[in-house]
Amino acid sequence: MLEQALIIYYALSAVYIVICVKWKLSAPMLTIMVCLFLPMIGLLLILLRGLVSRGTELPDNRFHELINGFEQEGRYLGRPDVAKETNLVPLEEALVVNDLATRRRILLDVLKEDIDEKYIPMLEQAVNNEDTETSHYAVTAVIEIKRKLLLSIQKWSVQYENNNSDLNVLLSYSQAVKKYMVSGFMDNRMQLTYRLTYVKLLDQLIHSEICSPALFMEKINTEIDLGHLDEALNVSRLFLERFPESEEAYLTALKVYYLLKMKELFSQTLEALKQSKIRVSNYGLNTIRYWSAEGA
Repeated sequence: MLEQALIIYYALSAVYIVICVKWKLSAPMLTIMVCLFLPMIGLLLILLRGLVSRGTELPDNRFHELINGFEQEGRYLGRPDVAKETNLVPLEEALVVNDLATRRRILLDVLKEDIDEKYIPMLEQAVNNEDTETSHYAVTAVIEIKRKLLLSIQKWSVQYENNNSDLNVLLSYSQAVKKYMVSGFMDNRMQLTYRLTYVKLLDQLIHSEICSPALFMEKINTEIDLGHLDEALNVSRLFLERFPESEEAYLTALKVYYLLKMKELFSQTLEALKQSKIRVSNYGLNTIRYWSAEGA
């Protein structure tokens, strides 16, 4: 049965090749190679290429992608690469300038991907789109992101309860909480609850062996957001003690002293930064120049 099918396939292929040569419908060598090395499906691909060249939706170079897909994987996945397709035009702009069909297609492509919080700015714009279907897709995506963020928090919360000294769990749990905090998916009361959880985790991290300037800055800034300036002051002092060669430690201390109106400590810390051998960034240099100016 299989032999008969192959005979019929190659016979049809031979007829098609003759027609292509006579009427110049396709590249003869390409047709021969595809039909020869891709039995049963090669002729179908060639016919598809013929349809493409007559103005169907796929450009000609996609035909070669189809062939490569069959050779490498045995199948072709028609799902678009969202990151690749949307690099040239930001999604936010596409939602404004393109027609309704394009807007909906973009949102559907996003929904097919493993969507995460990086899409939030675009989705916030899409939610308020005048096209109700586009808005519906965006709301669906937002709900899905929120669900994933909450599942991540629940997962690491359980592990934290079981082993609150595991540094990997601590770090992962804190990152999950931060992602949810910056997503904008909570009211003020929930924001406060998660910030308190976040600073608790950060406190453990800055007293661990993996403490870093970034963790200290997160801790201080979150304490400031909570209005805990005394705690921010204590942490900034510890920051300077642990990382005396860090520009961020000095700049964060200056921020805390400024908020607490500690003029003398502010001046002392600014002078210490100026006299240090720390190679400051452009931001740090501008900060020093600003506060060193007469009357600052």
